[in-house]
Amino acid sequence: MENNDINNNIEVDLDFTDITMVETEGVFEEANKKMFSELTLNDKWVIKTNLIISSKFGTGEMVLDFYYDKKVFVIGYVPSMKDVFYNSDIQALSKWCQENGWKIPQPHPDLIKVDREFWKHFYDTLIIDCDYFDKLYGKRPQLEEEENE
Repeated sequence: MENNDINNNIEVDLDFTDITMVETEGVFEEANKKMFSELTLNDKWVIKTNLIISSKFGTGEMVLDFYYDKKVFVIGYVPSMKDVFYNSDIQALSKWCQENGWKIPQPHPDLIKVDREFWKHFYDTLIIDCDYFDKLYGKRPQLEEEENE
């Protein structure tokens, strides 16, 4: 699947390893239908997949969990580049999630402990959500203003 980076129109390819994500092209409504048609005992499902992100900066890999309630968690991450200010992987994932009916992704708390500054940058710039940071720092002022309007 092809995506463009939010700021620079950088071509980014997103390739999932899970068959459900491939067959439904990752669209939430389609994935939800497919999961409901295949599940008989429980309507609470999770799709676990790897994601290969390719751009002119290199190739990165993520381990992701997609949930029945549209939540997306980044469980593991090997970036295509380490520079926090020029990293297009997280931006591309966030944009893709929103365009395909999922919520803004969140890093797993274990990832935050490994590289807090990296994830905090994307949290502060509203590219990711993070319950862990919300509890630690309080709700972001930008989101409180939107909720009050």
